[in-house]
Amino acid sequence: MKFYQLQPEQRRKLLQDEGLELEDIDDQVLKRLDELSENVIGQLRLPLGVVQNLIIDGQKYMVPMATEEPSVVAAANHGASIFVKNGGVSTVSHRDGIYGQIVLKVDEQFSLANLKDEFSNLVDLANQKFASLVGHGGGTRSISARQQGNLVYLKVLVDPAEAMGANKTNSILEFLSAKLGQLDHVEEKLFAILSNYPSQLTKGEVKIDPATIGGEKVAERIVLLSQIGYEDPYRAVTNNKGIMNGVDAVLIATGNDYRAIENATAVLANQDGQYRSLSKWTMKDDKLVGELTLPMAIGVVGGSIKARRDVQQSFAILGKDITSKVLGEIITSIGLANNLAALLAISTVGIQAGHMKLQARNVVAELKATKEEKKTVLNRMIQEKNYSESHAKDILEKLREEK
Repeated sequence: MKFYQLQPEQRRKLLQDEGLELEDIDDQVLKRLDELSENVIGQLRLPLGVVQNLIIDGQKYMVPMATEEPSVVAAANHGASIFVKNGGVSTVSHRDGIYGQIVLKVDEQFSLANLKDEFSNLVDLANQKFASLVGHGGGTRSISARQQGNLVYLKVLVDPAEAMGANKTNSILEFLSAKLGQLDHVEEKLFAILSNYPSQLTKGEVKIDPATIGGEKVAERIVLLSQIGYEDPYRAVTNNKGIMNGVDAVLIATGNDYRAIENATAVLANQDGQYRSLSKWTMKDDKLVGELTLPMAIGVVGGSIKARRDVQQSFAILGKDITSKVLGEIITSIGLANNLAALLAISTVGIQAGHMKLQARNVVAELKATKEEKKTVLNRMIQEKNYSESHAKDILEKLREEK
């Protein structure tokens, strides 16, 4: 019997017999996880933190973030708290749909004009076939095409309603490609698959009184850093990584495909042929104005979202009846909050001091000590601004000598 055909308990025993030490896991949890993935032998846990108060378009949200990096959650909370003092985030969403691609190989007698005449009928056929998606407010919206030599590139716009839509879109594309393959002068279908090209765009904007972040000089420095990020790809990629720290944490917490969003944002950052910062900060009417536009091809249903209790916990934190539009606005706002916190740190005390304070927790967590001892060690490390493992051990040793 092949490894993937074994029960998860059998896989674990096989690995343990080979000398691999595995963490204990509850039998029921292991069974549920085995239904979600392949070759399951255990689980990898992430801490779930929250942003306590994020205001978007006048509505307050608590936001779950799944990450092992404490500074990411701290930064998001810091940025969000500044947003609250300034009226919160304003958002605009464009959620027409996601794109799919069909590429056909055709002969010399093929007519692109004749193919375009079939588009309306093909859209109707797809919506009849996938009536359940139409019933949920989605469906196939349009088809366009271009020809390059003997290849025809079709772009299909699908509205996935409240789902991420990858599986449904691929099913629609396979259905359409089968129909297209029957047309005259079409030699073969090369592929039919979803594209992760940026779509479902969400824009967040904040207007900040400089007095709430340390004054005009700090605001002007943030604007300068933003300009550098626009012009210099070395700075831009780090700026965008800071944005995606917060974005990915919410995507993971809500069971969404962070890999798809990561790749789509990379395209968005490189629209004119040079990689640039995704965010933009300017001074306007004596306010620091921050803008961030992100592709948000996400969902609140479908995939494993409903099947995962941990993800459902995240949606309970967000609040009942969260739509994919609102979730996209929340995630974009978190990205903007993380970006502001990072730029503010760089503009004032520097980024490393705050990082090291939070990372000291990880050092202290590894100590063989009581809860009270760890608390004392952490406080002294922060006071003395020395966050090394050896210093933590020295403090613990001296602490025990004092006792």
